[in-house]
Amino acid sequence: MRFSKVIIIITIVIVIIGFLAWLFIESSKPLPGQKFPDEGRDHIEVGKAVDYKTNPPTSGKHYADWLRTGVYSESRDDRNLVHSLEHGYIIMSYNCDKSLQSSVSSGDATDSAMLSENFRSDDCHKLVDDLIKIYEKKDQKKLIIIPRSNLDSRIALTAWNYLDKFNEFDQSRIEKFIDAHRDMGPERTME
Repeated sequence: MRFSKVIIIITIVIVIIGFLAWLFIESSKPLPGQKFPDEGRDHIEVGKAVDYKTNPPTSGKHYADWLRTGVYSESRDDRNLVHSLEHGYIIMSYNCDKSLQSSVSSGDATDSAMLSENFRSDDCHKLVDDLIKIYEKKDQKKLIIIPRSNLDSRIALTAWNYLDKFNEFDQSRIEKFIDAHRDMGPERTME
């Protein structure tokens, strides 16, 4: 009887040590996407220009109004989108333009407001449909899908201080980014 108690205790200790080792390994894994320095979170008056360091921006000065959850068919102002990031939103930007221009936005979305014909192509509609399937699977909470013609990749995922860019649709990669970063902005809100 004594021997069986020792076996049970040893088994419990091994399970606890294994769990703690797994927990340590999982917590030390890097979060998905590339981390960028925080550019601040001050509110600015409408019309004031902001020079963001990344495209799309991951933090910085922004307007008092933010964009709500949704699938948008036209570009929106970065200064509203950054406020959404501050609230813990994930923004899924896409570029269906074949020329894939490379530029950093000044915070004024007017340069990308006119989308090319490529954004109305069957290929682009399929990409948007694939993004919408993830949007719906993740309960639409704090998720934005938006076109971005000045994006230098086909897809970009942004969260507060994090950015992931790639050219081929990857459902697993997108879901991992959402799971790791959604609702992790510095200003957590109910909406």
